[in-house]
Amino acid sequence: MSLRAPRLHSVALNLEAAQYLAGWRPEATTLFLPALSDGRVGDEVAVRVGIFGRTIRATVFGTIALVRRMGRPSLPPGVELSLDRMSIPAAQFLALAAKGENVTFRERAPRFVVERTVLVTRDGVELEAGTLNVSEGGCALQWNGPLPMVGEVLGFKVGPGFFAASGRAVVCWNSLGGATPRAVGLRIDPEGRAPRTWRALCADAARAGARTA
Repeated sequence: MSLRAPRLHSVALNLEAAQYLAGWRPEATTLFLPALSDGRVGDEVAVRVGIFGRTIRATVFGTIALVRRMGRPSLPPGVELSLDRMSIPAAQFLALAAKGENVTFRERAPRFVVERTVLVTRDGVELEAGTLNVSEGGCALQWNGPLPMVGEVLGFKVGPGFFAASGRAVVCWNSLGGATPRAVGLRIDPEGRAPRTWRALCADAARAGARTA
């Protein structure tokens, strides 16, 4: 019998305040989501959560611990996530927002200090660049040669050899000196297969306990 590899799901949800609070179990650090009922126990999830009527948004990561495929209004179908340790503060902020409390929360996705070689295409030329850190939405790269301009669109590949996933990224900053000399920051286009591969890389870094920048 072959073993099925866990999948990584990514979803965005806006929930009613009461709906969020009913699904949040702080003592167990679990969160029920009325979505992804096609998922399976052990699958990994990255979910962008918003609360209706509030401006706060947060991304939480977790592993599916329970799946309810059938339901009724009081018990809708969905999944229960066992949240990653690093996602607990974001879940707590969401709970405060759902209770109507005044909170200030500017989410910054964790930057993991991970060294990876990625292939970047600029003006039709493919270059190797090493990551200084990675996050769910992008990375900082050590750059050789003339720095690309802010707003420039680059191609990139991530993953092993023939199976590398291709995508696009936008340069959001560059640096000639300072703490990160000759570096560029990329924001990854969320469309296509490459972002899923990238999020899996970040999830691996989180599980491995990689240092954050």
